[in-house]
Amino acid sequence: MSNDLVVKHISELTDTQFKALGKLTVSKHQEVLGKSFRESIEDWELAPKDQVMGLCFILDNQPIGITLFKKISANTASIHGLKIATPWQGKGFGHRAFRLAIDELKMNWIDISLLKLAVDAENTAAIRVYRAFGMKDSGPIFEGPNGQEHRMALEI
Repeated sequence: MSNDLVVKHISELTDTQFKALGKLTVSKHQEVLGKSFRESIEDWELAPKDQVMGLCFILDNQPIGITLFKKISANTASIHGLKIATPWQGKGFGHRAFRLAIDELKMNWIDISLLKLAVDAENTAAIRVYRAFGMKDSGPIFEGPNGQEHRMALEI
């Protein structure tokens, strides 16, 4: 097994990869905070394709993660549900996936200059990843649907 993580647009997955992506899981707690893989896929399927970019993270030709970018305005996007499936968590793939996602965002949506997100305050692993890329809190911690959340932003 290699450690070469690659990113593909969800629309470019093979049928086998797409089915495998929908079967990936995270903990129930992570699902409450950031949805299941199936729910993220449904969000991508229902959204206008010019307003959402669905990305899948692939390792050894097998999906291990997902994220969605959504356009907020002409120059601003938000990232949603960046998740790595349970067997691959804690191995640095989240950090690498975020880098690949940012690179893909820059290549595909060239007018986007600001990336925003909300992350649960207790999700210290994700907050570490986002801060390592230079994301900064863009407002006070607020009460989100599942508890305290950080609003973060990154100029790209």
